[in-house]
Amino acid sequence: MFTGIVTDIGEIVSLTPTAEGQLHRLRIACRYDRSTIADGASIACNGVCLTVVASGVAGDKS
Repeated sequence: MFTGIVTDIGEIVSLTPTAEGQLHRLRIACRYDRSTIADGASIACNGVCLTVVASGVAGDKS
């Protein structure tokens, strides 16, 4: 159960099915500096805890 304090509200900007077909990769925009979000961090999204697999900092131009 998520018991933390909500500090930002993100927006889903893309949803991409993975090769397995059962999982999806979400790209979520937020106000946080991406360099402060560690890979492996757990972030709650509408009551569901999601794991950051890539913050998009390395090699990402956006």
